[in-house]
Amino acid sequence: DAMCERQRRKGVYASQYLIPDRTARQMAALAVRYFDNDSRIVDACCGTGQLTRALLLEGVHPSALLGFDADAELVDLYERLYPETAALRMQFHEIDFRCENVIANPPFEIVECVYFLQWLSRTQRSGDRAVLLLPYGFIDKQRPKAVQETMRHFIIHHRTPMQEPFARTACRAEIVVVERA
Repeated sequence: DAMCERQRRKGVYASQYLIPDRTARQMAALAVRYFDNDSRIVDACCGTGQLTRALLLEGVHPSALLGFDADAELVDLYERLYPETAALRMQFHEIDFRCENVIANPPFEIVECVYFLQWLSRTQRSGDRAVLLLPYGFIDKQRPKAVQETMRHFIIHHRTPMQEPFARTACRAEIVVVERA
């Protein structure tokens, strides 16, 4: 709640659009539906753990979850809130192990979002999946060309607009389920 309150007071900081509860629950339900249940779930760019909390409410065991974020303050909070899960203080491009199941609210700046999807295509193998909260229409962009070049690595299984707003911003988003081709 403290981080959500910080966003309400100060607005969005460093592309940290904090996921509203209903959206987090919707993403977690999609993850349970689409992910291989025997594999670890990586909460990439985990922030305060809104997605982790929703996954736990869906019945995912804490030992199956790994969260990481570059913001040390957020990871510290994540570790206090979810001590039974694993957490790393890292940027996504520093993660070099396979991430079979990824749930994420990555940075929304176009360049950073492209880098995130490129990282995802490198750390996943064919058949691995991700549930992502992306800027609305991002995957349809024709420019920069890197968006479409990167999206060719994925099969889109599900797409739905986010039904509730982020705090203190008019930014629109959509939930996208992708599979590494």
